[in-house]
Amino acid sequence: MVIAVSAGWIVGWVIFLVVVLLVVALLLLMIKGARDAAIKTESIVAAFNEAETNTDGLWNVDTVNRHIVDITSSARDAREYLESAGGEA
Repeated sequence: MVIAVSAGWIVGWVIFLVVVLLVVALLLLMIKGARDAAIKTESIVAAFNEAETNTDGLWNVDTVNRHIVDITSSARDAREYLESAGGEA
């Protein structure tokens, strides 16, 4: 009877240790996955920052286009004025 009880305790402890080892293994896998995700996130943020730096000039396209329109309309007005002034002289 004592042997059966002690054998039961041994089986219980073995099952307990197996469960604890499985939990530890799963936690280590989760920690590794989180670390890998953090590394990938840092590289993605760095890429976004680089892209932002490389595209800063695009925010000025609208201003440049407005200046081009102003310059070309002023040049057109000047040409029309010179043509009309040249014809009158």
